[in-house]
Amino acid sequence: MLDLHPFTVQFAVALLSVSVLFDILAMTTDRPHLHLVGWWNLFLGFLASLFAVITGFYAKNNSSFTSDIFPVLTYHQWLGIVVAALFTILFVWRSSMQRQIYEKWKTAYTALSIISALVLLTTGLLGGQLVFQHGANVEKVKELRQQIEQLQNESPVDTSMTNILSE
Repeated sequence: MLDLHPFTVQFAVALLSVSVLFDILAMTTDRPHLHLVGWWNLFLGFLASLFAVITGFYAKNNSSFTSDIFPVLTYHQWLGIVVAALFTILFVWRSSMQRQIYEKWKTAYTALSIISALVLLTTGLLGGQLVFQHGANVEKVKELRQQIEQLQNESPVDTSMTNILSE
């Protein structure tokens, strides 16, 4: 089955980041309607983050990884859950304020949203590290690793043959 995590996670990252950005813009400019844009991005990003966590678990449980990936994968997994939890808290909190941010809660809400965005960024960086440094779930890398392992397990190459090939 197709691994949907790389696709779904992009929506969560984009929507949640833009949500924080629109809320900050609404607070720093005289455009309160941007709070509504921020809320809709938060709502859709919240849904996308749940789907990203589900597809992430599926990807982890249905893929083979080398042991060197597990520390990074573990941090990525737990930070992904933390991101989903933080933005769920923000979504519920924001929804209880009729999609606005009450004046008395602006500092606390903004601080939590910025912290959540930073955790989101860290999670994304770890995900990128898994793919681009470790080749996690990259089919061609898996095939190449298998070929390398097969070559390493075969008997040593006859040196007379390598001498002929090098000339």
